[in-house]
Amino acid sequence: MKAIIEVTGQPGSGKTCVVISLGEELTPASVLYIDASPDQQLTEALAPTSPEFTLGRLVSEHSAAAPSREAVDWVFQDLTVPVGEEQELLAVGDLPLTLAEIPLQKLQYGLTRLVQNYDYVILDGYHPLLHGVLPEESMQSLAIVTPQDFSGWHLGNGRAFVRTPALLLNQYNNEALPASLEEALQAQQIQLIGKLPHYPSEEERARQFSTAFGDCLLRLNIPLHPHAH
Repeated sequence: MKAIIEVTGQPGSGKTCVVISLGEELTPASVLYIDASPDQQLTEALAPTSPEFTLGRLVSEHSAAAPSREAVDWVFQDLTVPVGEEQELLAVGDLPLTLAEIPLQKLQYGLTRLVQNYDYVILDGYHPLLHGVLPEESMQSLAIVTPQDFSGWHLGNGRAFVRTPALLLNQYNNEALPASLEEALQAQQIQLIGKLPHYPSEEERARQFSTAFGDCLLRLNIPLHPHAH
């Protein structure tokens, strides 16, 4: 596994669009999307029929006994659904914020084994349980911020771990950055990887977005698959 990228942002910030675009940029590497956002927009976009079995349902229905490791491997492999060539989706669903010891051990074992099957893992949204279970040394945080989010900007949620979190300004048209954000950038608490403009039309967005987003990713410290573009 090359990297786990945890993408966070307020509703309407374009987070899910960025997640899908990131997966496309990493093609033909194998990618696991994990939809950890409460609105499940990523699942609706990639798997409109909705996976029948979510991670939350697995934990709630099989939390009592401690199954064998082989059984956990089998169940977790069955959780993902294909959404493209070399791309699969894991829907988190209604996963509690905390778990008892046995289901937590099962989640940690099953999920850490599962993600090893992919070159990249992309999380849409922040879930504290997943954040604590997935291997921290492989994880990077990418925050999507729009001009509407500027007034409430803060690092928050304990996501400033290991590597400097990255920031992508979306729907941006030369707005002045708030002082708190400027201070965080100057103190190198966060890395600004790029600014995506607010496109005047869908046609303009379709024509320019891929190049602009690709330039932003060059500044994101992701170990690239040798065949990714």
